[in-house]
Amino acid sequence: MSHSKPAARGPKQLDRHLLTLALAALGLCGFAPAWAADAPAPQDPAPAAAAAPQTAHELDAVQVTGNRRVQSIQKYAGTIQSFSGEDIAKLGINTDFRNLQAVVPGLQITKQEGKYEIFLRGIGAADSDFSSDPSVATYYNGIYLPRPRSIGPMFFDVERIEVNKGPQGTVRGRNATGGSINVISKRPELGVTSGGLKIGAGNYDYTNAEGVLNLPIGDTFALRAALFDEERSSYITNGYPKSLFSAEGPSALDNQAARLSALWQPNDKFSAYVMLDKVTERGTGDPGLFAERGLAAGYDIKDLDDPFKQYFRTQGKTTNDIEGIAATFTYAFNDAVSVEFNTSYRKYDFYNRNASREWQLGPVYPGSDREAYFNPERLDWYDTFYQADKSSSRINELRFFGDTGKLIWSAGLFNYQEKYDYVSWDVGNGYFGDCDWWRPGTVCGYQDGLGGENRGDNSKVESNAVYGDFSFAATDSLRLIGGIRYTRDKKIARESNVKYQFIIPEELFQQFTGQPINTATNPYTTGLILGSPGFQLAGPGRRRGGDPSICTGWSPADLRCGPGGNTLDYFLGGFQNFGANDNWAQFLQKNRDQIQVIARSDFPNGRSEDVYKDNYVDWRVGFEYDLAAKVMLYGTVSTGTRAGGINRPLTLNDGSALAPSFAPEELTAYEAGIKGDYVWGETPVRLNASVFYYDYKNKVLQNLIDVPAPTPTNPNATSRQVFNDNAANASVLGLELEGKVGLPHGFDIGYNFTYLDATFDDSKVLDTRSGGLGLIVPLDGNRLPNTSKYNANVSLSQTIDIGRGALNSFDWTINLTYRSDYYLTAFNSRGFGLDANGKVIEIPLKDMAFNNGSNPAAGGGPANGLAMRDDVDGFFTVNVSAGLNFGSENQFRVDGFVSNLTDEVYSGKGFVNNATNIRYLNTPRMYGIRFASQF
Repeated sequence: MSHSKPAARGPKQLDRHLLTLALAALGLCGFAPAWAADAPAPQDPAPAAAAAPQTAHELDAVQVTGNRRVQSIQKYAGTIQSFSGEDIAKLGINTDFRNLQAVVPGLQITKQEGKYEIFLRGIGAADSDFSSDPSVATYYNGIYLPRPRSIGPMFFDVERIEVNKGPQGTVRGRNATGGSINVISKRPELGVTSGGLKIGAGNYDYTNAEGVLNLPIGDTFALRAALFDEERSSYITNGYPKSLFSAEGPSALDNQAARLSALWQPNDKFSAYVMLDKVTERGTGDPGLFAERGLAAGYDIKDLDDPFKQYFRTQGKTTNDIEGIAATFTYAFNDAVSVEFNTSYRKYDFYNRNASREWQLGPVYPGSDREAYFNPERLDWYDTFYQADKSSSRINELRFFGDTGKLIWSAGLFNYQEKYDYVSWDVGNGYFGDCDWWRPGTVCGYQDGLGGENRGDNSKVESNAVYGDFSFAATDSLRLIGGIRYTRDKKIARESNVKYQFIIPEELFQQFTGQPINTATNPYTTGLILGSPGFQLAGPGRRRGGDPSICTGWSPADLRCGPGGNTLDYFLGGFQNFGANDNWAQFLQKNRDQIQVIARSDFPNGRSEDVYKDNYVDWRVGFEYDLAAKVMLYGTVSTGTRAGGINRPLTLNDGSALAPSFAPEELTAYEAGIKGDYVWGETPVRLNASVFYYDYKNKVLQNLIDVPAPTPTNPNATSRQVFNDNAANASVLGLELEGKVGLPHGFDIGYNFTYLDATFDDSKVLDTRSGGLGLIVPLDGNRLPNTSKYNANVSLSQTIDIGRGALNSFDWTINLTYRSDYYLTAFNSRGFGLDANGKVIEIPLKDMAFNNGSNPAAGGGPANGLAMRDDVDGFFTVNVSAGLNFGSENQFRVDGFVSNLTDEVYSGKGFVNNATNIRYLNTPRMYGIRFASQF
């Protein structure tokens, strides 16, 4: 694949693209009414028995709530896709939230160590930490979910899923720039006793079960209970033999969920809806793949015999416990005025331990065995990355709305409050080396991987907003729409950071283990173990040990320590449980009077408290015009703001301090479109088209950067930190065509094509791949990350009426999705360096320097700059399903499905810098059978 620089897009080229798309949209607008008008006049219907085999069937009228009111999707001034619970099963979405991207072109959903990252039409956010809001907002029954980690398995007993594209905010909850995803569960039904059972099984030992019961109590009250369970073994296998490591690989899961809802509707004016849900997620984790060395050797992900065969030493673990309660109370004074109050409380408690792997050792590829077995003593290491976070959030929203006939309006107040705690730490046996530079006869050990022990305790977010929106019927055919929102945000980050150095007399190791340390290995092999099975960090907010004494200086003469408790005890207070083979605690306690423990920090006194405040206004204006009874033209201009947030204090080599916060992202969206239902001969056709342009300001780019952390033995040592920067501006020019065709003999064809020309404009950023050079490089003309230029989806389905005995019908669905190539970072696989005069120039990516300080590099040789590739080739995916419906009332169904039929493998996300290229892959081919019954 070529890695040449994308051509810069000049004003003339931009104008030409805009003109082409505008003419295309106008052409559709002019052609559609004529097409509808040419439809033949209705004739007397032919006898049903004769017409049924040949006549095309009518298209379903899809209802959506994008404007917080039920309306036809064809009367919604914007781009929205909706999928019913039945669609979810037939299209191969099933229970995996990520599978939505297979049916929504321009949507990308990636799961990174338990959290979802969502991009839509090129707009998204990879910086999903505490102070960062998602660009695409997620809602559960219309109530905002602030943390993607609190989504959990939701796709059971679902009424529908709505994907709304473009800025949100003047009609609902939290503002968002890219769009929203609303998962709407089925409500209790009054006066109806019903229920159902679904069971299924598939490859990788997959099983799932779902049970539903709807129970009316009198005429005005009903309860609905839904239970869900799914289990799956790992699809990632170990590159090491089972005789060496028998633990199960990442990706196994064991999830349960329960939902109880109640509806009380005593009259036609008042209703109360309450929902409680509880989710338990367990699994072996989903860490990224170290892809850098394979890429440098010429093996892209798709070139590997089995990308899911990877080297790891221990089994990972993920747990997540989610609980929530939400309620909606509605009262209608009359048709013109109603009031609605939404309230919710939701919390989760997440813990993750990645499977232990050697840094830069990823998939099995030709020659990787030299790296996997180099320094075999490291096969016993348990070193890995741990993270945990817990969140509790409250959402309250008071909304007034009404319909006077000419004016449809709504206005509301929104409040969101969250408390957030976290911990992250790369912990293991420890990195040991000579320490004679500190005190003769000693060995130094370090527990400071990935920046050391990082915690956030009692961090908070609060957002308040007021909004209003209206649609005014100026004439019978023309409606004017508008809205405005004012938002005020406050975020408080309370964080701590500690890095540990242990100064240990060398003879203590042999006295404790009975064996001398091995100084021939790098780092030294000491016999100390930390992180064996059973080990667990102290959870967020549950740490013991008080406050440590934070020190500065890297020699006994320069050492300066502040007040605080015993640092050894503080270190041990960071762990909840020690593993079965761990001996660090015993070693430290036994020799506590002879071991010096020094704590250093990125923060003064080890702690930091930072506050971010801001306020902003979003708005929208537009029109809807009925060209015919079933043809609507619309145009909108809207703005969206993604709130800013807080960076941790960081300083570069030259002493310059990086920005302590990042500003809000601002998006102005222009969209014009046409929606129409037509009849072509006797064939019903739905054709919707829109052209849009996004002006994107202050885009935040998240990078892993190297911050100086020099030591006497390594003056060039760095600490790798996450940094968010308003470094870019961008524009997105797009065209979307969407529709459906109802054909004879029960055939349906659905289609969606999305073109996205999404590029950076006037942008220069810090190239985090350049290591200590700190290059500021141009991005002009580069494509936005995770954004394909061409996106297409076609679904073909058929329902065949059988009517023989208990067998009623047979149906099948094929869903095909195409994405053209895209990039995982803003650098688009371009290389940069310095010329002889110190000026930044573009160079071949292969010639950029890569960090080869890893154990695999020592065993397999240095990697070149291709280790930092971020390009992903285009691909097709295919989902198929087929089922039989039977029973006197069609109450039974048996079906089978295959998702990702051709077993495509691609990268959905990448962390790329001068030392790592971590990829997060999609799931492989999944297939299974299901049985469902209902009463």
